[in-house]
Amino acid sequence: MARYYTLYISNDGVHCGRVVDYLDRKQIDCLTINVDDEGDNPPKKVVFYPVLFENDEILAYGLDIIEHFQLNKNRP
Repeated sequence: MARYYTLYISNDGVHCGRVVDYLDRKQIDCLTINVDDEGDNPPKKVVFYPVLFENDEILAYGLDIIEHFQLNKNRP
């Protein structure tokens, strides 16, 4: 099954900018959705933003998203 990453961010998310910048710098293919600007909600209830989903399953929150890609090197 192909990996399909979706990053949900918000205007108030403390680490959202840092995570988006990291994904851009590392050229990690990920659909980014700002829930405040676009009105889309994650497929599951979340605690805070940013939150990373893979195929509609929660993978990581906050700066753990960066750590996930650093440790696993499992880019799509």
